[in-house]
Amino acid sequence: MFTYQKKDKLKSRKQTQFLFSNGHSINAFPIKLIYTIESTPELTEGLLQAGVGAPSRIFRKAVSRNRVKRLLRESYRLQKPNFFTQIQLAQKKVSLFFLYTDKIVLTQKEIEDKLSFALTQLAQKINKI
Repeated sequence: MFTYQKKDKLKSRKQTQFLFSNGHSINAFPIKLIYTIESTPELTEGLLQAGVGAPSRIFRKAVSRNRVKRLLRESYRLQKPNFFTQIQLAQKKVSLFFLYTDKIVLTQKEIEDKLSFALTQLAQKINKI
């Protein structure tokens, strides 16, 4: 239920490049959610994949980048069941990427609230399609 397994992670370089070139975005400062929605009738596993990132231009030290990414992954892991119940993924493949854009690292609770807001907006857009 509250898992973030290997099949749920966005790892493919092709998928990530496609996501950044053709994706749409939702801003919930300091989190920017980039997403794509594709229709694939034959796919049964990996319908929802997500990745996280923190730019090295803002966070010079790897320790800071890794902390931000860990906070984003944990927030997504906790919000994923609520998001999954809000959407209907009937033959749709959704790819997500969360970018942290602020210089100051917020607390876990604040990041969770911002991520929740971005995911509810995305759920509304998916349900309209």
